[in-house]
Order: sequence, then structure tokens, then C-alpha cells
Amino acid sequence: MAFQKLVLALMVLVAPAAAFSTSRWVTPSMGLAVGDKFPTKAAKAWGVSGKKAVVYFYGADGAPSCTKQAKAFDAASLDATVVGVRSDEGVKEGFSDEYGGVKFVVDEGNEVREEVGIAKDLFGFLPGRETYVLDKSGTVVEVFNDQFAPEKHVAVAEAALESIVEPMKAGFKLPDFFNKGE
Repeated sequence: MAFQKLVLALMVLVAPAAAFSTSRWVTPSMGLAVGDKFPTKAAKAWGVSGKKAVVYFYGADGAPSCTKQAKAFDAASLDATVVGVRSDEGVKEGFSDEYGGVKFVVDEGNEVREEVGIAKDLFGFLPGRETYVLDKSGTVVEVFNDQFAPEKHVAVAEAALESIVEPMKAGFKLPDFFNKGE
């Protein structure tokens, strides 16, 4: 009987802690992968079609970590269009006016979030926080998912944008001194 009480006590004390622990070996579930195309309809509607872009999905305006992420993207001088995407339930009046470096859009009914396949975090309580870096063709060149490191999304996006190599434009001509051997 004493053993059963001990086991029960351990279950009551340890189970909740185990449920909230994180493991470095757990890979977060992400929607699109590098090399996938971002949904064309959303890219056009959000003004990123044909542009280098950072599209980040977050929970709600004014939430502490969401505000940190918005401030970090606003302060960064990224060579791309930055779009913050939240659901219609996550809109707070005046929030988007505070961060002029970010274009904020509403994902009505979480349509794009579901199309992309962004899973909810923390046992389904929080909308997933994911960042996608897109090249001009709309191809995903980087994906980052971390609910608890909002500022790191900016650093990852910045590094990914620097890695995008633009193709030479048609009609580009080398200076004459390169053509002397012809």
C-alpha cells in the first residue's frame, strides 16, 4: 500500500513537470520546407509576389513575445519586404501603427496558416510562430520555428536573405577590359 501511495505521489508531482519540459531532441513541426513554393494567392494579396520577403506568422498583437518579434523586425534593416501575419482574433487596434518597418496582414479564418501547415504550439494553446524567407520567385529559402525565441527569427531571416544570390539580368555586359582576348 505504501508503494502504491509513493507511485501515485510521484505521478502527481512528476507528470505535470514532464508534460511541460522541452527536449533538445524534439524537432518542431513546420509547414513548408526549404525549396517549396509559398502559396501564390497569399503572396499576391500580401504584396510580396516577385520580391524578396520575410513572412512571419505569430499569435496576437500585443502579446509579450509577439511584441518583441515585431520590434525586432521593425528595427532590423532587412533587404526585403517584411510581413507579419496574425489571425483575425489576434488583432489589437493600433498595434500595426507602432512598427512601420513591418506590413501587418490578417489571415482570415487562418486560411493560409492551414494551407501552409503551421501546427499549433504548447499543446494546441498557442498559434505556431514560424518565419519563412522567400526569394523573388516565391521559393522558400529558409524556415524557422521557435515559439520562445522571437528575436532569433530576425537573425535567421537576416542570414538567409544574405545568402540569396540574384541571377544576372539579361543584357548585362561585362566591361570592355574583360573582352580584350576575343
